[in-house]
Amino acid sequence: MKISDLSLPVNAAKSDWLAGTKWIGFTPTDTSGAAREQCRATINAQINGGYIIEYITRNFGEPNPGFETDPRYLAEREAHRKVGGRLIAVHRLRPSARPLSVILGEEEYNRVQDMWASGGKRYRWSVAFPIIESFSIPDAPLATEVLSDAAMRRLFAHPSATLRPLNDDERRQIANLVIEPRLTNNAWIGIADEAVMAEQSEIDPRTQKLIDHDLSASAMEGLTDEQKVKVRRRAVWLADRFVRERDRSGQLRCEDCGFDPVIKVRGTEVKPRALLEVHHKNPLDEGVRYTTLLDFCLLCPTCHRFIHALARARKA
Repeated sequence: MKISDLSLPVNAAKSDWLAGTKWIGFTPTDTSGAAREQCRATINAQINGGYIIEYITRNFGEPNPGFETDPRYLAEREAHRKVGGRLIAVHRLRPSARPLSVILGEEEYNRVQDMWASGGKRYRWSVAFPIIESFSIPDAPLATEVLSDAAMRRLFAHPSATLRPLNDDERRQIANLVIEPRLTNNAWIGIADEAVMAEQSEIDPRTQKLIDHDLSASAMEGLTDEQKVKVRRRAVWLADRFVRERDRSGQLRCEDCGFDPVIKVRGTEVKPRALLEVHHKNPLDEGVRYTTLLDFCLLCPTCHRFIHALARARKA
C-alpha cells in the first residue's frame, strides 16, 4: 500500500523529536481555555479532514534538570538516534476536547510535564489529538531523499508550534511512499465518536442486512455489549457512506469481476445500485482497528456469495 492509496489526502506534516504513538500534542500560548481552543481550531483546520505525515527532527530536546539519566529519557534518545531526519509514519488524528491528562492518564501526564514543561508552565503539548489510525513507513526514508530542497526549507527549516500544511507538489513527492497499517490503542476514541454520528443517521436497510451478515463471525472479544452495538452501528454507517460515495462518483461496478450494472439496466427503470452489494473485507478488525471506507468493496451478488463460500471452505 502507498500513500496515494489512502482514501483521504495527507494535508500536513508534523515535526517533532519524539515519535507519536497514541497521540500528537501541541502547546498553546498559555493555560487559558481560549488559548487551548484557538490551538485546537488551528490544528483542526490544518488537518482539514485528512492525514498528517510525521517527520522526526535531527535535534533532540533536553529534559528538565534531574531527568538527564532517566531510563525512559535515555531510551527515547536512543530511539531518536535511529530516526532523526526521517519520515516515519502517517496518522489520522481525532479532533477532541479531551485533555491530555485523560488521554494519557494522570500518572503519565505528570511524568511528561515533570520532564519537559518549560519554566514550570505545565501545559507542554496539552492540546492533544488522539491517533486513531496509523501507518508506519517501513523504510523510514530520510526526508531529504523524498522531498525537494525547496520543500524541506518550506516545511522544516523553521520551528513551528503547529502543523506544516502541504501543497499539491509536496503531496506528489510523498505519494509513492510505501505504508503499512498498524494498531493504535486510541482507535476506540474515533470509533466511539463516530458511533454517536451513526446513531443519528438514516441507513439503507439493505446495507444493514449485508454488513450484519459480514460481521456475524466477528466475536469482538473484550468489548462490552454496549460497545459491540456501537461498533456494528458504525460499521453499517461507514458501509452506507461508502456506497453513497461510489454512487455519486459514478463508480458502481463489481470490484471482483468488473460487472457494470449501468449497462445491464439501460432502458429499464431498475437502478444500478440494486444489482450490487456492499461487502466488509475485514470484519474481524471491527472494534480492534479504526476501520475506514477502504475496508469495504462493491460486489455483484455472485461474487459476494463466492467470497463467503470461500471463507467457509477455508475454515473447514
